[in-house]
Amino acid sequence: MLKGKIKHVFPGGNTPQGFFSYYDYIIPSGEATRIFVIKGGPGVGKSTFMKKIGDVMASRGYDVEFHHCSSDNNSLDGVVIPALRVAFIDGTAPHIVDPKHPGGVDEILHLGDFWDEAKMVANKQAILDCTREISTLFQRAYRVLRAAKSLYDDWEAVNTDALDPVLANQKTADLIGEVFGDVGGIGAGKVRKLFASAITPEGPVNYLDSVVGTMATRYIVTGEPGTGKATLLQKVVDTAVAKGLDVEAYYCPLDPQKVEHVLIPALNVGITTVCGPHAYKPFDARKTINMNECLKPRLVAQWAAEKAFAQSAYLDLFAKAVTYINRAKKLHDVLETYYVPNMDFAGVQKLWEKTRDRVLAYAQK
Repeated sequence: MLKGKIKHVFPGGNTPQGFFSYYDYIIPSGEATRIFVIKGGPGVGKSTFMKKIGDVMASRGYDVEFHHCSSDNNSLDGVVIPALRVAFIDGTAPHIVDPKHPGGVDEILHLGDFWDEAKMVANKQAILDCTREISTLFQRAYRVLRAAKSLYDDWEAVNTDALDPVLANQKTADLIGEVFGDVGGIGAGKVRKLFASAITPEGPVNYLDSVVGTMATRYIVTGEPGTGKATLLQKVVDTAVAKGLDVEAYYCPLDPQKVEHVLIPALNVGITTVCGPHAYKPFDARKTINMNECLKPRLVAQWAAEKAFAQSAYLDLFAKAVTYINRAKKLHDVLETYYVPNMDFAGVQKLWEKTRDRVLAYAQK
């Protein structure tokens, strides 16, 4: 049997606005067969529980989505089996999720049922202290990211002031014409919002190969901040929606309401931007659109020193924010040690087997 494909994404991210969630887009509750919301403390096995389900279904030929945690990109916050419309979601902080249609669509799997409460209470003060310090580190990271974003905005402003809007609009129109051609249709396509990259304890991490890299036709949009890349992509999204085509829009962790990658599955088209802090080695593309060509050299040169300062200061602050997120991750590892020894993992395994069988039963319907 051919193994299913695994797509790796982030449903939420560490941003200058704090933790930003697109968890509502993991799977629409009105379209789901079943949503399992997994509760429990750090180290109780939530990520492993979900990953094992995903691996089983992929081994049986089902495409699977692994939704990673931005604060520990090696852990999962969700798993989706699109063909079955079944999802597993970590329902604990900072992305607290509760059933919206209890019993009818979603339910809670509480792994806390398998810990030794008496032993957990003995760790109460240590858990409180560790959790408080983790929260403090994240708040500090978010403040520093806000400072970094302000410098990024200044870098962006220099280029925006030097942008030739006529040329930028022409490049946008040319790309839209090439992507959509004579595709007709009138309607309201749906937009699914996620992240393909995240600011993690390891720095910027992306899974673009498993997202845009799966599309048969790929376009790359390059250019510095402020050259109109996000505006171009938003116009692509708006055009697709107006033509009744569904879109997957992937947003920037530094500005979580700004589009940086777009998939149009019905056309098998992916469009991605290349720009820090999530730079990566581009894959083969049908065309590269260089938005730096829309800049007026004289105006860029006039403010070159200011732009260089903003860029350097931004990178320093971004790196500092990552160190705080990394320290929070190390403390989270410590927090897990208060839970792991007090868990009945044999009981968790039995629940996993029962749940696996339920998912396999959905596949038979």
